[in-house]
Amino acid sequence: MTKRTTKSNVFLLRKVSSGTPDELRLAQKKVSEARAAEGKKRVALAKEALDIYADCAEAHSLLAEETTERPARIKHYRKAIAAAEKVLGADWERRYKGSFWLASETRPLMHAMAMLAIDLQWEDELDEALAINRKLMEWNPTDNQGVHYNLASCLYEAKCSDELDRFFVKYDDEVSASLSYIKALHIFRKYGPSERTNQVLLKAFETNIHVPIYLAEVVPLPEEAPETVGFGDEREAAAYVMDAGYHWADTDGAEKWMAETLAPELEKSYPDKELAAKAIKQLKKGTKA
Repeated sequence: MTKRTTKSNVFLLRKVSSGTPDELRLAQKKVSEARAAEGKKRVALAKEALDIYADCAEAHSLLAEETTERPARIKHYRKAIAAAEKVLGADWERRYKGSFWLASETRPLMHAMAMLAIDLQWEDELDEALAINRKLMEWNPTDNQGVHYNLASCLYEAKCSDELDRFFVKYDDEVSASLSYIKALHIFRKYGPSERTNQVLLKAFETNIHVPIYLAEVVPLPEEAPETVGFGDEREAAAYVMDAGYHWADTDGAEKWMAETLAPELEKSYPDKELAAKAIKQLKKGTKA
């Protein structure tokens, strides 16, 4: 599996926020109308919102979401961030310290930043993506947006081994497929195949048995990311593979190690034995073109 051209981002919340000028409130109402619309109507309404109030961050973010080309999308998110900072006013970071996300007016900024970081990672702008993710986690340690999933992926890609060690100590109790499989990869890349690394991978497999099937590409991924996921279900597996599955192909020997380590459990646990056998065979060969 190679790095894909889309990013599912199923964990980030998307909400619009309030401002103070009447024009901003009218623009935000127009954005709400746009989110209820479809296709070209959404774009037209977002542009109408910007005609009402040029610094409506929510409108800039909506235009980004409707843009398929990543460089253009990045530009929209940068505009959204600049607009949100302008609306928040002077010295906004100091004034909102300790209340980011709790103060709803900060959410357009935080949403645009989180989305920008994802696109920057896909453009291999890892330093900026990491800086944004770290800042968002600093502002909102309880992480209502789910930024820590993207942070873990970005840290792995940037080979920030020591920081990842600290990260996984903090999130040791989390049983999501995303963190469990990234942790297995991290331990494998750091120590190589061993009984210890095998156990970490087997633990990840216990969190979601569907990941190897999607990773091997013997079952097609959905065209669009799942809107909701459940721990251990196929939607969670698909979302993880869409977001970060390429890490396995980019890590030498990782897919073969997965196939050899998980073969007995996959053959025993996965209900479709034929698919399980195909997945093992494909992972042994590797999925990277």
